[in-house]
Parts: sequence; C-alpha cells; structure tokens
Amino acid sequence: MHKNLAVIGSFVAVLFVLTFAVSTYVAHAATIDTQLDFGSRGQEVIDLQTYLSTNINWYPSGLVTGYFGSLTQGGVQKFQTSEGIVSSGTPASTGYGRVGPTTMSHLNAAMNPGNQSSTFNTVPVLSAIVIQRSSTSVTFSWATNEPTTGQVYWSTNGIQTDEATGPNQTPFISGTLATDNGGIRTTVHSVTISNLQPNTSYHYVTRSIDAQGDMSVTLDNTFQTTN
Repeated sequence: MHKNLAVIGSFVAVLFVLTFAVSTYVAHAATIDTQLDFGSRGQEVIDLQTYLSTNINWYPSGLVTGYFGSLTQGGVQKFQTSEGIVSSGTPASTGYGRVGPTTMSHLNAAMNPGNQSSTFNTVPVLSAIVIQRSSTSVTFSWATNEPTTGQVYWSTNGIQTDEATGPNQTPFISGTLATDNGGIRTTVHSVTISNLQPNTSYHYVTRSIDAQGDMSVTLDNTFQTTN
C-alpha cells in the first residue's frame, strides 16, 4: 500500500513539474514600446528575449533575464539580418544590435500577427488604411486618435529603412515622400499620389508622427494601379 502511494505521489510530482514547465512557455502577445540598447532592463527586455528564444538560430541560449546583455544583442543582430534591416556596423553607427524604430516595427509585427502597424512610446493609433486606385493615381485614407502629420513613402522598388542609431531618432525611409495637409497635424488623413503608371505594382509605407515626435509606421506593403 505504501509503495503504491509512493508511486502515485511520484507521478503527481512529475505531472506537476511538467504542467509548470509547459505553463511557463505559453506564447503571449507583447508590444515593445521603447527603444532598447545594451544595458536596458525590464519587462520589455523580457518580452524581447522571450520572442528571440523561439528561434534557436537567433538566440541559442534561450535566457530570459530582463537584462539586455551581449547575448541579447547578438540575438537582435541575427533578427535584424534575417529581416533585412541591417547586417553590419555597430549600434552607434548603423543601429546594428539595438532595438530602434525599424527593428521595433518588425518585432511588434512578428509578435502580434495580423496587426500591421507598430507602436512605440505614447504613439498615435492608426485606423485601417483605405486605398482607392485608378490607372494613374492612388489615394490613401486613414485616421489617428490624436493630431499627427501623415506621410506616405512610395516606390516601384521595395521600401528600405535605416535603423535609428540613438534614442528618439527617426529612421530614414527610402522612396518618394507625399504628405497630407501640407504637414499640418490632423486626425483625418488623405494622401493622393498622381502621375503613376497603369497596371503597375508599387510599394508603400505610411507613417504618422505626433507633436512629441512619437510615431506609428506600417511595414512595407504593395498596391497595383488599374489598367
């Protein structure tokens, strides 16, 4: 009898350990709201490390400590390279190894599938972007929850961005820039681009920036003009 109880007790203990181990690795949505550098600490570093640890090629140690050290920096570098953000240099020269606005955008999109816009600091919230196309023009319309300047970058090639190299810096975005309302901040945005080629695919990125410089930016997407 005692032997059976011991076996049952051991089984329950093993089951508890397995249950606990599984519960600690349940995936959860998270958003990184601030730029992160070597030496950063806190919950957002934990969220970053938790996501990086899902890919052994990025972050083989899998350590979730809340401290942004050399291992985390290496994981960020591998993530940046895999996403085509930046693949050489230093945090100070190219942003390689730090979480600036561009890397933040890609991380938030990856951690929150289906949510195209990325957010950081106290950023404006964007509505869904409505696109109206013709053979030679396109109009982008969206709204924000606070007054912002609305921007659209467009190109026949993929949109390229350079990572910011320091806190509160705005990343460079390639392509041709079009703005709404002459750069005046508003909550309702409409940007029209004309003189396009018929039946042609274009890349675009939209960005909204508030009075404090906080921004929301969408990832590279495409539209096609009609015949």
